Amino acid sequence: MFKKVIVCLVLGLAAACSDDTQTPIIDAGAADTSTTDTASDTSVDDAGADATQDVSVTPDAGQDMAQPDADPVDMTTPDMDAPDMEPPPIDPLQVCLADCNYAGPRWCEVDCDYDGLSNCEEVQQLGTNACDNDTDSDGLSDLDELQAGTDPLLTDSDADGLSDYLETVFGFNPTNPSTLNDNILDGDRWIVSACDNPEGEPIDYYTSPSGDWIIGLPPAFSNHVELTIATATSANKYAGSVFDDPANEVTALLFSRAPAAGQQNAQDVLASLRSRVAQVGTINQDNTGADFPTHDYFTAAVSKFLIQTSTQQSARAVRDNLLLKLSGVASADITGLPVAAGNTYNRFRVFISVTYRKDAVNGDRILIAAAVAPADKYDTREKVKFRMDDLTNTTNVSRAQDTTRARCNAFRAGEGNPEADFYWVLDQSGSMFDDYVRVKNVANLFFNELENTALDYRIGVTNMDEQIDGRLRSPPGWHTDRVTFINEIDVYVEDCVGCGPTAGGSEWGLSSAQEGIQWMRSSAAPQVVRIRPDAQLITIFMSDEEDQTIQNSPLSTSAGQQALAGFKQFFEANTIAFSIVGTSSFPSSDGEAYRQVAIASGGGFADLLAQDISETIQDIIYAATGLASNYQLPEVPISSTLRVYKNAEWVPRSRENGFDYFASTNSIAFFGSYRPEPADPTMGRYGDDVSVSYSTFLNRTKNP
Repeated sequence: MFKKVIVCLVLGLAAACSDDTQTPIIDAGAADTSTTDTASDTSVDDAGADATQDVSVTPDAGQDMAQPDADPVDMTTPDMDAPDMEPPPIDPLQVCLADCNYAGPRWCEVDCDYDGLSNCEEVQQLGTNACDNDTDSDGLSDLDELQAGTDPLLTDSDADGLSDYLETVFGFNPTNPSTLNDNILDGDRWIVSACDNPEGEPIDYYTSPSGDWIIGLPPAFSNHVELTIATATSANKYAGSVFDDPANEVTALLFSRAPAAGQQNAQDVLASLRSRVAQVGTINQDNTGADFPTHDYFTAAVSKFLIQTSTQQSARAVRDNLLLKLSGVASADITGLPVAAGNTYNRFRVFISVTYRKDAVNGDRILIAAAVAPADKYDTREKVKFRMDDLTNTTNVSRAQDTTRARCNAFRAGEGNPEADFYWVLDQSGSMFDDYVRVKNVANLFFNELENTALDYRIGVTNMDEQIDGRLRSPPGWHTDRVTFINEIDVYVEDCVGCGPTAGGSEWGLSSAQEGIQWMRSSAAPQVVRIRPDAQLITIFMSDEEDQTIQNSPLSTSAGQQALAGFKQFFEANTIAFSIVGTSSFPSSDGEAYRQVAIASGGGFADLLAQDISETIQDIIYAATGLASNYQLPEVPISSTLRVYKNAEWVPRSRENGFDYFASTNSIAFFGSYRPEPADPTMGRYGDDVSVSYSTFLNRTKNP
């Protein structure tokens, strides 16, 4: 009977642990750094019964097996002489799951806490707890500590005031109390406490239930007014508000409406608005960027214009006229507009963003945000530029039910500056002859802006001749100086040295660039012309005509559409493209393929013949800067709340000497003297640390 009790207990234990699909419970209050090392847990292969076990009943040794008419076994009388029944072997892993302190046979093969160390190694060699994958509860698993050389029994192995886990987060050495060997304990460094009290720039919030938005504005826009629209219905979704910063003469609007028939995305809406902007003033320059996702999971795009009005007007008057044109609402149906007073001008910068909210339940809605400023103010005051960006980059608007919270992110210095290779593909055809002065002006402006960034940049120039295949001249290949840049435009584009006999009449821009990129990414290309593997590749097209492939097979044909689809797929996968194209003498050949490729790749497009394309060049530089930035934020900030510090020093917001934010990549970058020094531990240089505080919207609405 005694033996039977033991068997029951063991079998009961095994049954209780028979579910081999269990997973270890992770403490939600600690950092999850544990891993499941199946290679070290050999007991998984033993989960079934032992296949060699003999479970047959053996008769008594004295029984005569040869006598067929032997007396039957008396099943009612216990056979006290029968051999003892051995219990089936117990899987040590199953026992381990029920009793983590299991120390029976094969216990060195068992890893009860799934940290990659067997019970035997933990108890006998390390002194750690076999039932806890993080014995000292510092956020690093026992195996991580063993590999890092830290003490798995101490939260802070080097006693510098910073836990072993946080040392790895900040990039410090958890076994050296002063990683930089400067007699400052790692726990006392500025970056460790930089986010203890996150505080961004102040902001006020205004909610519109009818427009389904909450908007965050700096205190300078305290004159926010929500408009009354007599024709508003639940079907047309009309709602609007206006606000302005009088000191900087920046004025803005936000308007909601249902999309018009045929408008399926933000680009469709922006394309329809261009003619309406032209009714407010003559367009001297325009630039449209690619679609980008908003923080609340919709899609948006931005167009920027330089317009000239026929008469001197105030910025408010231009804003009000723009409101009527963009919304399509009659002035008599809108009440609440403030008096359109102020200084008068006739050149204005206009930024327009469209957010396309798809909603299968309540109906689609588009939000149009527009900002207006006198061009003179925009060109001379950085504050005006940032106001314009913040009002139209979509970070300051969310759905009406959403709330906000404060955030802060700390960044240790990276090693090396971000890399960017700029690939210029320029039209060498005869029709471009009168545009080369403009091209060189663009190149000089580009270089001026480039030198002030933190980019590790290179420039390459090619032409659109079919026989060149988009290759760089070698030498110089990729280069970094202004003189070589301009010389390559003179020699390789304007003079077209090495070009074929038909170069003067063809513009194979897209196919040449595709061939060139494929070549420069291949092992067959000489090192001097290869694209760097870690560099962001930016491709810039400049032409006064449509791509030759599309001229031969227009977009109105299936062959043209097929060719365009192939180009879009290639450039989206390999580069960010910007197209600066002008309307040629052929009305049907206006560079639409270049524009579509640019948008598909995440870049943008502008008009080659515009009076002022400085904004376009700056956008190319800043797009590359944002794309290659080492400082990408984990959450989308309300950009006007950003507050940045470098080594505890406040950094102003400035693209000349400070920082700026790039919504398309959700990153910040530095300019001028505030560019952080990169780390180079081999030279004893540990670089500059950065912290970023801001407010962000907390999405309370489940978007369809």
